[in-house]
Amino acid sequence: MEITLAVEVFQLENRFSTAMYCDIKGIKEGYMFLNQGKSTPDKVFGEGIICTLRILEKKYNDRSLLLAFPEVYLSITNPQTRTEIYRLLNQFISFKFIKDEYEELLKVVNHMGHTDLIKEGTLHGYLPNQVDIMKKQLEKKDTKEKRLSIPLDYNGIDLPYEGVIIDFETNSPFVKYARIFEVGAIKFKNGVIVDRFQSFSNPGIKIPKSIRELTGIKQSEIDAAPKSSIVMKNLLKFIGKTPILVGHNLHRYDFELLRTYMERFKLPPWKGQLLCTKKTAKKAQLIVNNYKLETLCHLFGIQNKSAHRALSDCEATFELLLALYEHTILGSELNNQKK
Repeated sequence: MEITLAVEVFQLENRFSTAMYCDIKGIKEGYMFLNQGKSTPDKVFGEGIICTLRILEKKYNDRSLLLAFPEVYLSITNPQTRTEIYRLLNQFISFKFIKDEYEELLKVVNHMGHTDLIKEGTLHGYLPNQVDIMKKQLEKKDTKEKRLSIPLDYNGIDLPYEGVIIDFETNSPFVKYARIFEVGAIKFKNGVIVDRFQSFSNPGIKIPKSIRELTGIKQSEIDAAPKSSIVMKNLLKFIGKTPILVGHNLHRYDFELLRTYMERFKLPPWKGQLLCTKKTAKKAQLIVNNYKLETLCHLFGIQNKSAHRALSDCEATFELLLALYEHTILGSELNNQKK
């Protein structure tokens, strides 16, 4: 017999909450909401899952656990919390991590918990039919709002006259798990860089060893950095009324991350158009093995002096942007001459 457990952590400004789904096969199924108030990312996930595992372990440790969240989530927690989580997991017959299919439902549970003003420190339960009803209500509202909020792509033939290139260094390639350690941005006008922005960001967790080794960012630099909320406010101030945001893999990562943080810290939404150099390179049908920034820079002979550092990646993306538009214009002219 199995128990399925899904866990999702949410942050709004400096307050946290955890939403969970638990299905004890053949016995009961339901959702839980835990209001954790002011805290830090490394604490909240551990508190939520430990609280749930202790309840389950008392009566159902003769079952196997299916954990519907990435194991990377555990890396956010501090070493003592992580040790306690694995100790509890090992009390069950077995445990394994499976695909997370409950993200949207847990967002609904989080919404319900905040709407119902659940007290801090209280673990509150919801029945599946309650969550399903609320999900349908929110879907109607969300569909309308999304149509109004999704930025359009920049589809001009020429290089945009002005824009801002953004890049983030984080702990995860998945937006919903990502915590920002460094922010970089470049403002350009008429094909020339006119301003730069760079800042380390303290997300309240330790920078993983793999990220330290990849980027060269030191823990001391993160410890001394301003909180993520302050850094994002400064970034939006730098972006200002710039009409176009540019990035590499912009739609799927950097802009989604920016939008997530704007919502998390209740910052005013940015309005404008998006231009992704990865998307532009694909449209140009370049002959390459992949469309990574590193690969495209090599193709065009662009030097990225400090790869995997936010500002240096912005500068490389700017050079790539220029090269792509030059390539596209020259390609069009050559095709016209052949005709």
